[in-house]
Amino acid sequence: MAKISKSKTGLKGISPKVTVEESELLIGNKTVIRGYHTQECRPLKLEQPIKCVRDDARLGFAYYFWIEEDFSHSWGQIKKWTSYDVYTANLNIEKSLNTVFNEKHYLFFRKMIKEAIQQFRKKDMSVTLEMVNAFLAKNVWPVYDIKCIIYDDKPTNKPKANLIYSEIPDLYYNKRIQVAVFNIENINNFKLYLKNQKTT
Repeated sequence: MAKISKSKTGLKGISPKVTVEESELLIGNKTVIRGYHTQECRPLKLEQPIKCVRDDARLGFAYYFWIEEDFSHSWGQIKKWTSYDVYTANLNIEKSLNTVFNEKHYLFFRKMIKEAIQQFRKKDMSVTLEMVNAFLAKNVWPVYDIKCIIYDDKPTNKPKANLIYSEIPDLYYNKRIQVAVFNIENINNFKLYLKNQKTT
């Protein structure tokens, strides 16, 4: 960890040594983490998460979870719902592709996407997110036994929705991390955490 000197910062009261506390994020050798799953408020609580099957889903068809509660609320506010529910679950990430905190995983992830794109370009085909995700789901993730992907879903400032992920325009220092879980078997202890959260 770099040391920041008082003379260089010019800020009074700032310690010359910066210390960072360990968080509940993906640090160390965790194989199970807590995830937050946001859905529209329903009369009956869900017994299991809802799988996203939208063509524009970032990482393809999967069960999507946030790893920080704040972003589960942000997502509920963004959606055109009157109110939303937040569920929690224990996510088995033992066979995950951690593109956020693991450099090798990130480089592998990037390489596989580039290779998928090249496969389509060789055939003079237009490349879409849906096509790349379908290719990876069929030809890459099963081969390497990848059960989920940990991904930094880039945030944007949305002042009208009162959702500011950064107090400095264009400097998004808060990672908005999602876990896309491909198989329901890797999701345990799914339960309702917060009911009927109102949108603003």
